[in-house]
Amino acid sequence: MKKLCKILSLIVLGVVYTLNLDSVAYKKAITSDKSVLIPNYDILPSNFEIEYLDKRRKFFIDFQLSYLENNDDFRVNFSPILNLKNLKFKINLDYAFTSDSSNYQNINDPLSILESIEYLKYNILDGKLNLFLGEIKNFTTGHGYLVNNYNNSLTYPIKRNVGFSVSLSNTNKSVKYDLFISNLRDFSENAGLVSNKLSFLFSDDFPLNFGFSHVTDLNQFSKYRELELDYKRRVDAFQFDFTFPIIKNSYENLYLIGELVGIDYPEKRFYIRVDDSQFTNDKKSRNGIWGIAFPGIIYENKNLVFKIAANYNSAIYAPYYFNSTYDFENIRFRNYNIQENEALYSDEADLLSNYSNSDSTIFIPKDMYGMINQQENTYPTYGFSTKVDLKINKDNNVSIEYSFFKNISEIDDSFYNTFTFYCSTFNKMLFFPTKFDIYLSKNFFKISESYTYDENLTYGLSFDALIYKSVSFIGDLRHTFYDMNYDGKIDLVPYVNIGLNYNY
Repeated sequence: MKKLCKILSLIVLGVVYTLNLDSVAYKKAITSDKSVLIPNYDILPSNFEIEYLDKRRKFFIDFQLSYLENNDDFRVNFSPILNLKNLKFKINLDYAFTSDSSNYQNINDPLSILESIEYLKYNILDGKLNLFLGEIKNFTTGHGYLVNNYNNSLTYPIKRNVGFSVSLSNTNKSVKYDLFISNLRDFSENAGLVSNKLSFLFSDDFPLNFGFSHVTDLNQFSKYRELELDYKRRVDAFQFDFTFPIIKNSYENLYLIGELVGIDYPEKRFYIRVDDSQFTNDKKSRNGIWGIAFPGIIYENKNLVFKIAANYNSAIYAPYYFNSTYDFENIRFRNYNIQENEALYSDEADLLSNYSNSDSTIFIPKDMYGMINQQENTYPTYGFSTKVDLKINKDNNVSIEYSFFKNISEIDDSFYNTFTFYCSTFNKMLFFPTKFDIYLSKNFFKISESYTYDENLTYGLSFDALIYKSVSFIGDLRHTFYDMNYDGKIDLVPYVNIGLNYNY
């Protein structure tokens, strides 16, 4: 982990140092990219013909040969791409020459065909109705204090998930409805993450925009369906957000924002808070948790988006409950002896026993994990959350999110962090035009856990280097963390995919 941080730092510094800063000043003088009559020859060459030289062409093909190092597999992928005005579509028709077919998801039913779709985007009624089917990346509701950068594709290609979303609005966009389904296979079995949101614009004279969301995980245990467990647990959450423009013109915008979220537990939660010399009032309980991000502001111009908000949370609430690694975190399998560890706490023992299949193991829901790892924020917390999106030029940008939450207690002054980093850059490396994407995400952790491998961590990089005309050398390197073999221990799950891609 330390080595990765050093590598990321060196790459980011190298990118910033080698960029031609004059291009930033030049772009500021341009009122609109559409007014530029000379094509941008600095874009990724493999996309140049698609973007500039043959706009009448609507059908493209990607052909890829690659090697998956972690499974010792050879993969062939054929991807037809359709690019129409109102319809954009890409499907990955691939086959893996593998020694162990159980490590690879093959097409064997109608849903498997849908799960091969990378994206299907269709808009009708002049953009008032938008449909999406495919991989979900960085889905956020409101200002992200409840649902933030949710991702359903981190297990690809071992497991493929296809999500679905609908966005419907009226003519002047003053009323909007959004439906989101994280996984159609799970949804067909009454499981998966589902979000409904309704948002309103108060009026043109008083442009206050506010939204209401209901987010639910229909069954957190759906990923263990092959174990045929009897457990089912549904979690419901609610969210209210508002946005009000303070400054809004063609050069910059400034918004006042706020968000209130709450999660309803299906059972009463217990936790211990030792805050004085009297032990009769140490046990606390809650039927739900909540958090607030207010006041907050968003400032944006052509090259920068900056967001910051003050936060206050109830005890045992971890912000960004539905985050980028939620599918790994929602249920964890651990070695834990309830009778030994909860001998003095009968209520806690009874609650945890509902999700234990033996004397020494437990399937622990995300919001109960703090009960067994002693890292739960048993006091209310306060702090701040911030995000910076910096667009250095057209092909180079950096995004950083950081949140800080501190216990409100003189007994326990612990604090918690959430950190996300993403960098995308396009430069010549070893004489080849190369696009690099680098990311790192770790959710709600103490500083002492910074280098601890857990389900709340993921990082990796991808690259695409043009080596000759439409032929590119590509690679994906990704590390995720979860228990693959159900032994109660966290596994580092690598994904290394290196190969050649031909675009026609």
